Amino acid sequence: MNPTTPATPRLPRRRALTAAAATAAAALLGACSGGTASRSLSTASGAPLTIGMTYTPNIQFAPFYMSVYADGTQLRHHGAQEGQFEALLAGTEHLVVAGGDEAAVAASNGSDLVIVGGYYQTYPGCLIVPQDSPITGLDRLAGRTIGVPGRTGETWYALQLALETAGLTESDVTIQEIGFTQQAALVGGKVDAVVGFSNNDAVQIAHNGVAVRTLDVAAQVPLIGASLVTTARLLDARRDDLAAAVSASARGMTRFVDEPDAAVDATRTYVTDLVDPGEAARAREVAVATGRLVRPAPDTVVGSVSTDRVAQMLDFLGAHQLLGPTTPAADAVCAPLLA
Repeated sequence: MNPTTPATPRLPRRRALTAAAATAAAALLGACSGGTASRSLSTASGAPLTIGMTYTPNIQFAPFYMSVYADGTQLRHHGAQEGQFEALLAGTEHLVVAGGDEAAVAASNGSDLVIVGGYYQTYPGCLIVPQDSPITGLDRLAGRTIGVPGRTGETWYALQLALETAGLTESDVTIQEIGFTQQAALVGGKVDAVVGFSNNDAVQIAHNGVAVRTLDVAAQVPLIGASLVTTARLLDARRDDLAAAVSASARGMTRFVDEPDAAVDATRTYVTDLVDPGEAARAREVAVATGRLVRPAPDTVVGSVSTDRVAQMLDFLGAHQLLGPTTPAADAVCAPLLA
């Protein structure tokens, strides 16, 4: 994903974060207004909140563009070289949209991070293979070459789970680091499968004319994807304000699932390519696929997260030596705020 630098909008009362929509593209998990803000945000109750989003603006952040937050709340997109949790830990953001598993790993390495709200209820990581591939299941991965962006982060965790599910180890396959070139590597035959996201990579590759299939990495995935993360310090100081922001975000997520066309409209403000009907159609496909992660079943509590799920995730990450020197307790790294 190529980072851009959208402006940080200030949200007026009773307005959806539509204006932030395009900025959001930079949000998708990390990259937009250059660098960490130099001033520390107020921890005083009632002061405006700043919600950070990572990487390039993308319709996957539309729920936050569509949310109605308290007057003065801002969305902020990270700089291209800025770490995922850097601004949050520096006190220049109050919430950040980031992987729950990545937050847990960072917490195990000493970062003061707490997951307070959910976004993806189903994990997006999957294996992607050509439609005509002989890899019809994870048990057919032995001896194959698998492309990954790198040996860290959510795609790496997903691969570890896929190998475990298949009863394989890293030595049973060839792992090739390909960066974010999944489509080129797959189409060019450089790899037999790639690890990516069901709501993004798989949709984009198929939209570009390459028929693919996705393979779930497990029947029950003990990992948590995109979530709302804060710090224990901010949670202690501004619990009520953060709870209100989490609840507002959950309402935006529900609207996003119910109204994919509105999601495209909201995102168009910041992702100007969406004025093209073809790009808008592609974005809508991503929105619909993302909606299935946000609300996978009619009775899903949108925006929720639980300490039980976090405990299962910590067990998996620890068993695969993916945590740092300290394994945090589930209730230390997860404090659900959704009412």
